[in-house]
Amino acid sequence: MTGQPALMETATLEEDNCDAPHTKARRSLFGSVMKHMLSDSEMSALGDQMIQNLSEDEKEHAARSSYKYLWKSVTSSKSEKESKEFKEEQSKMAKSMAMRFIQSKKGNYAVAMQKFKSAIAFRKQMDLDGLRLCFQADKLDLDDATREKYAMYRERLSERMTTGRVYVCGYDKQGRAIYTIYAARTKDFDPEWFLKESLFNFEKALACTERESGGVKDSITVIGNYTGFQSKHSAPMSISHRFMDSLRQNYPGRVHRVYLLRTPTSFMVFWSLLKPFIGTDTRKKIIFLSERHRQEQFADLVDQSQAAPWMLDGGSKTKEFDSNEYLNDIPFDECFDS
Repeated sequence: MTGQPALMETATLEEDNCDAPHTKARRSLFGSVMKHMLSDSEMSALGDQMIQNLSEDEKEHAARSSYKYLWKSVTSSKSEKESKEFKEEQSKMAKSMAMRFIQSKKGNYAVAMQKFKSAIAFRKQMDLDGLRLCFQADKLDLDDATREKYAMYRERLSERMTTGRVYVCGYDKQGRAIYTIYAARTKDFDPEWFLKESLFNFEKALACTERESGGVKDSITVIGNYTGFQSKHSAPMSISHRFMDSLRQNYPGRVHRVYLLRTPTSFMVFWSLLKPFIGTDTRKKIIFLSERHRQEQFADLVDQSQAAPWMLDGGSKTKEFDSNEYLNDIPFDECFDS
């Protein structure tokens, strides 16, 4: 017996806009609060300004939020990276990240810039480049210390991924990768590696979306299966809060929609505790689906060829998850059983 409403929209993982400081409007285009809705050209100008105010190191790490650019950067020679073409691509990819923040903050330049730089620092602190590259270390020219670090990343991720708690499998009809959650497969709640495992797969989903859509889409679809979920599968509130806050602060606009299926009463109790930590301004991103509405919702969202049977009747994604194949054989920007 499930405890969810038949079809209820609630909260999002995306950055909320309610945390902006209350400041007086300025007439300048780059003021903190704008008195009018900005045009596309004005928003683009703000994005250009944000890039100009980055250091070269920050600009490079912002551009590396694109996996396609990251791989090109780490496999290009010094002379290739000094070319006009490479520099233009770096600026383009860095601006793409900047634009997500300026759009999230509705043109509030000061707040968007602060959030943007903080997100770049977060990417460096979490070594998201290393997490994305560690299973391809044999293709890279690495120093001994980095090679040893990547080996440790591989070991920890390989240990955690055996259960298939979360992985990327299939695409929706718009080319967004599906970040799939099997909530009852939780192995443990190591504070550091629960987060890194989740971010590894989140980044993989973004990379798959970038490749599948040709860069047209930059968000993902999340689908959670809560069959068999019990209270013991609920992460400690500190870990859940940290993960949700990491997404909210550092990945604005990256989650298109979240669908949660078969959520039992035990999860709804957990959700009632977690909900206050999630911004209320964009709650419509997460949808709790009953079995009655599942077929209707997913028929519009995903083709049978890209869906598991528990998502869509007749779904053909039936292959049992193989973590070794997922981590070692499949390129980072390709999903499982694709």
